Amino acid sequence: MSLAQYHVDPHTGFVPSVPPLRRLPEPFAAWDALVPELPARIRSRRLRGTLRAMPVLDANTLTTDAERERGMLLLTHFANAHVWGGDTPELSIPPSVAVPLCALAAQLQRPPIAHYATTTLTNWQLIDPNEPVSVDNARTQVQFLGGVDEDWFFIASMGVELAGAPLLPVVAAAALQSREASDDELTASLTTFAEGMGAVHAALEAVRRWCDPATYYLRVRPFVTGWPAPGVVYEGVSDEPRRYIGGSAGQSALLQLFDAMLGVSHPASPAGAYLRSVRDYMPTAHRAFVEDIERDARVHARAQQGSRALQTAYNDAVQQIVTFRDAHMRLAHDYIVTPSGAARDTMGTGGTALDTFLRGAQQSTGAARV
Repeated sequence: MSLAQYHVDPHTGFVPSVPPLRRLPEPFAAWDALVPELPARIRSRRLRGTLRAMPVLDANTLTTDAERERGMLLLTHFANAHVWGGDTPELSIPPSVAVPLCALAAQLQRPPIAHYATTTLTNWQLIDPNEPVSVDNARTQVQFLGGVDEDWFFIASMGVELAGAPLLPVVAAAALQSREASDDELTASLTTFAEGMGAVHAALEAVRRWCDPATYYLRVRPFVTGWPAPGVVYEGVSDEPRRYIGGSAGQSALLQLFDAMLGVSHPASPAGAYLRSVRDYMPTAHRAFVEDIERDARVHARAQQGSRALQTAYNDAVQQIVTFRDAHMRLAHDYIVTPSGAARDTMGTGGTALDTFLRGAQQSTGAARV
């Protein structure tokens, strides 16, 4: 199994190893020029008029993967800003955004709405191009309202991916060992995995460093929320409203990959059906990695039948995921439940009831112990 075939780098994981493009070819200069203007045009209620006046550009002339990803990055942010950038939602996206966005979404096989891949995985640039990518050497390329809280929320999310990157070769090795190797070899990989999860836990907690919960709730979260009923019309594409869920860390391949390696099974309700549905929001190569590991790994069965040392190592690895999901629940409480106050708008941006979903995922993870 080659990590490269899944667009996975051993140092950056699911984050691109090469910084995303900063500019598109000249015919798309109007898109690039709008990026630094986005916060001011949202604030001044000018964005919708600006987008409606823009010409429809042909996304099919974006010929490289890097160009298509930048086009998707910009257009998904324009779409979400258009829908949510006013006193009430605007349930129709103008052709200047809708037509090229839907064309790119079809090519990339991801939905035409801001999602984890476009808010986090490809939404960054290096502060110092002579230094490697890290959370202290990266900033977002596109922001809705701007500010350090919004910037850091998405960069900290990228930091979780970077912290998990060294574990991806371990996951691939453990999946192979579960079919071909000794208990001792599989035990060693699971021990390495559990030890490496400490950095992932620390990266998750780091979101608190520069992102204030109330600021996130009031100024960041609304712009990555999914489409309200009955959906949003993509003008020039179809007259039928479409509904998509909002951007969510649940759309990251990282934790789903860990679950797949460990054989963690989530019942359809409340977590399983949602976790499977959000795979459609992952880059196709990342989705394939999760599904191939899910199909091939025999780690859970080997642990059930294996040595005491293997069972201990397996349970330690599972506990690390339980601990991560515990911390995620605390973050959700602090960043969504508490700031919501009496309104109690505690639906996640991905459209799930947070307490039910996160607790369900945590419980089914713990149930995998042998």
